[in-house]
Amino acid sequence: MGIRLAALAAFIVVAAGPATLGAQDLATVRVGDLGYSDASSEALYGEAAGIFRRNGIDVKVTPLNGGGAIIAAIAGGSLEVGFSNNVSAAQAISRGIPIIVLAPAAVYSSAEAPDTLLVKARGSKLKTGADLNGKIVAVTTLGGGLQSSAAAWIDKNGGDSKTIHFLELPFTEMAAALKAGRIDAAMLAEPVLTTDRADVERLGDAFGAIAPQWTLGVFVASKAWVTANPDVARRFVKAMLETARYANSHHAETAKVVAPLANIDLRTYGAMARSRYGETLTVTQLQPSLDVALKYGQLKAPYDSAQWVTDAQPYWRGLKR
Repeated sequence: MGIRLAALAAFIVVAAGPATLGAQDLATVRVGDLGYSDASSEALYGEAAGIFRRNGIDVKVTPLNGGGAIIAAIAGGSLEVGFSNNVSAAQAISRGIPIIVLAPAAVYSSAEAPDTLLVKARGSKLKTGADLNGKIVAVTTLGGGLQSSAAAWIDKNGGDSKTIHFLELPFTEMAAALKAGRIDAAMLAEPVLTTDRADVERLGDAFGAIAPQWTLGVFVASKAWVTANPDVARRFVKAMLETARYANSHHAETAKVVAPLANIDLRTYGAMARSRYGETLTVTQLQPSLDVALKYGQLKAPYDSAQWVTDAQPYWRGLKR
C-alpha cells in the first residue's frame, strides 16, 4: 500500500508556488524505498515538500526490505521506480531484467560522517579485518553492495574476506543478533545505527574502502514504463533532482517526515548522520562499487556504468545540474 503523508503536512513547510494541476491531472508513479532508510527516502521528502506534485506527479511510496525485493516488484509491475544499490542493479540488468537507471540516490564522501558502518556488538574485542576471519557478517542483501564493501574493508585491514560467512538480515534485526552472539559484525545503516547505538559500536567505515567519493545507490525504473511514459519519466528525474537539493539543505524538515514513519523520536533522528543525495549521474561516481563487486565475484564480468548514463540521458536532457 502506498504511503500517504497528509498527516504529516503540519510538520512540513512547502516551498512557494501554488499547485497548477488538479489530482485528476497528476501521473501516478509507484516508488519503492528501503524501509524508511534516509538513504532511500528522497521520494518521501519530495512528496511531503510538494515537489512531485508541482512536477505533475502523484508519487506513492512503499517500503520494502531490500533492493532485490524492489527490483522484483518493478519487474512484476507493482512498482514503476525503486531504490537499488549499484551492484544489485547491475546484476539485474545483466540477467536481462528490463530496468533502466534513472537517477542517483545517496552518495558517499569520506569528508562527511558516514550513515552506514561496519559495526560489532558493544564491548566486542574485534578490531581489525583479521579479527573477522572465519566470522559471520550480516548484510541486507547477499551478493550486494554492502557485502562487497565489507569484504573490501576486511581485506584492506589485514583480513581474508574469503573466510567470511555472510548472512542476510534486515537492518532492524542486526543489533539484536549481534547482542545475542548469532553474528559477529554487520553492515548497519541509519536510522538503526543511532537507535541501536547502546548495543553496537563502530568497527570500520567500509564504504571508505571502495573510494573517497562514490554513488551509493540509484533509482531504477521499468524500461517498459519509461518507454511508454517518457515525459513522466523526465518529470520524475526533474523532481528527484529538486528533491536532492531540498533534502540536502533541509534536514530539520525531512526529519519530520521519516522519523514518525520509522517510529523514531525527532531528537534521536536529529543526532544521526544524514544522507547526502546525488545531483549528477556520472561514471566517475558510479563505477567504483561495480569494480569492487567484480573483484569479489558479485559481478561475473566487467560492467561499464557508462551505459547507465547513456540510457538515462533522454530523461535528463535540458535539466539544470
